[in-house]
Order: sequence, then structure tokens, then C-alpha cells
Amino acid sequence: MLSLHRILKLRDLEIFQVARNGEIISFAVIEDTRNPFTEEDKKLDPLCYMDEEDINAILNVFRISIINDEKLNEEDSTFLRSFFSDFVNNTNLTNFIIIEYIQEDLYGHEVNIKFFNKILKNIGSNYIIEEFDEINWIYLSQD
Repeated sequence: MLSLHRILKLRDLEIFQVARNGEIISFAVIEDTRNPFTEEDKKLDPLCYMDEEDINAILNVFRISIINDEKLNEEDSTFLRSFFSDFVNNTNLTNFIIIEYIQEDLYGHEVNIKFFNKILKNIGSNYIIEEFDEINWIYLSQD
């Protein structure tokens, strides 16, 4: 059985642990870039086949990063891509990209801000989480 644990929720960033039968199989990062696709993004499949005008119409891109210590098998990769793609509301101005990353030393570390920043650095994010008091952690949302 797969389970999902949101371990960090900030305004423009969420980090999840995905576990199977109690064992972590992956981390996922959803980042609201508040920017359009980059030139590097436009080279990714399927964007590289799209019309430039359609790509440039997208004003806000969510980057979904799936991180594991080794390449995911096809079934897990497809499932996680499909699952996390449902987290973003696509519109004519908003879209997302999903990229899988391998971070060999991913597991066995204390899960804290230093750990989160290491993941963000390894996936090429510009986001840096500043230290904050425990009272500022968001555990539940009443939205």
C-alpha cells in the first residue's frame, strides 16, 4: 500500500514523502515558480513539439520533482507522475513539468531544513528555505 506524507508546506513549495508498506520510495517537491517556462524547460518532451506561441502563453509553471536514490521502475514512475500531476490545476495560463532526479545519498539523513535545502539545490531550484521557529510550521490547513 502506498501512503503520502506532506512533510513541508510553505507558500510556494511543498515536499512529500511517498512510502510503500512503511518504506520511503521517493520524495516529491512541488514548487510554484510564479514564472513561465524557461528555455531549458522548452526543450523537454512534450514541450519541444509544441508551438512557441502556445508555450509562451503559459505564465505560471509548477515544477514537480520526483527524487529517489536510484532510478524508479516504470510502474512507480508512471504512477507518481500521474498522481502528482493531479495536484496542479491546469489552465490556459498555468501548467507544470515533472522531472525525475536521482540523489544517491537521499536516505538516512535527519529530515530538517538543511535536508530540504540540499534536495532543492540538487534539483536546481532557486528556492532556499530560511530557518524559522517551530511555531511557524504549517501542520494543518483550514482552507
